[in-house]
Amino acid sequence: MIKGPAYFGKIFILLPLTLIYSSFCNPASTSFAWVGAETAEIIFLNDFRWSPQIMPWHDLLLLLEGQPIHLPAPKSHFAQDLILSGTTPVFATGKHPLVLIKGGQVDEVETEMMAVRWKQFSFKSQVPENEQREIPLCGACFAKFIINTAEAE
Repeated sequence: MIKGPAYFGKIFILLPLTLIYSSFCNPASTSFAWVGAETAEIIFLNDFRWSPQIMPWHDLLLLLEGQPIHLPAPKSHFAQDLILSGTTPVFATGKHPLVLIKGGQVDEVETEMMAVRWKQFSFKSQVPENEQREIPLCGACFAKFIINTAEAE
């Protein structure tokens, strides 16, 4: 998960993955929000804010732990519920880490359980508005960026 305010480059870093891999992006807040995720190579949650309408907290913990989870699918199109294998990589961006609030207070134990399941990066430098550029998505360019960065280490 990449954390940071707006215009810090979070989506710039991750969005090219959607060109390289079959992707499921941003579930809706509906009963069948995750239809399509079961066949995706990656899950990309841009500007993700958890809510129980998207997925129960416990199921998200299990998914991030690599466990299979069952999610509802419309029976008019599917014979059974969806099964997310838990092996699909999940990438996310957001302003803050995910926090569970129960009874108006942060549930420290559940929040810690969520925190340890993410590799978290914090972006701390905003691109000034006059320096922002529109850069077209390019899967090959992204791959070269990753390879060159890895070789430099």
